[in-house]
Amino acid sequence: MKHRKIVSISFLLLSLTWMTDTLQAQVVTREKALASAVMDAMGGKENYMRSGFIQWDFFDVRTLTWDVQGNRVRIDYKDGSLSIITALDKIEGTVYQNNIQVTDPDTLAFYLERGQRIWMNDSYWLVMPFKLLDPGVRLNALGIRNTSDGQPAEVLELTFGNVGATPENKYHIYIDPGTYMVLQWDYFVKHWEEEPALSCLWTDYKWYGNIMLSSGRGAFGVLDNIAVMEAVPSNTFAR
Repeated sequence: MKHRKIVSISFLLLSLTWMTDTLQAQVVTREKALASAVMDAMGGKENYMRSGFIQWDFFDVRTLTWDVQGNRVRIDYKDGSLSIITALDKIEGTVYQNNIQVTDPDTLAFYLERGQRIWMNDSYWLVMPFKLLDPGVRLNALGIRNTSDGQPAEVLELTFGNVGATPENKYHIYIDPGTYMVLQWDYFVKHWEEEPALSCLWTDYKWYGNIMLSSGRGAFGVLDNIAVMEAVPSNTFAR
């Protein structure tokens, strides 16, 4: 009898462990499925990765021309004060301040690193939906919540492992359960904070080549002059 009880308890513990693992797997599957549905609705991760050049204006402050395949970017400030042409995987490139080339090595390295950080920030504002399943991104489904304009949405919480320039950040991504378009994001400076530092709607979706992008960011303005191109003028990344 005692032996049977031990066997029964062991079986129960194994059953509970299996059920717990299964439930956890279902949660992970749901989160990844939701993230994949967002990317598929916007043209698919493969089409995004195959983009040649993506160009946009970041809130009328600066223009970015991103060579997706070449892993480099050109950043031009609208007031003409600064232009940065930099690789994205190493400190290498060219910088112009007020149309004068920067030659001091320390100053050059400072602005090239700054250019990489600008690209990280500005590109996330534009193509974040395609980065939901990037390495180091942690997803947590928060259920149904309303956007700031009252639309019900499925919310994914994004936190990060030791990746990127600001791994302590957190985002809440509001997803339309019918179209899988991102409707809104909330940005938190620290992942433990409960109130976002900023929140804005994502609107004005259009197709650019084979991918769909949103230009409207609510009260923050517009990511203007978006273009996805197969080629750019030959002098775009000239040094």
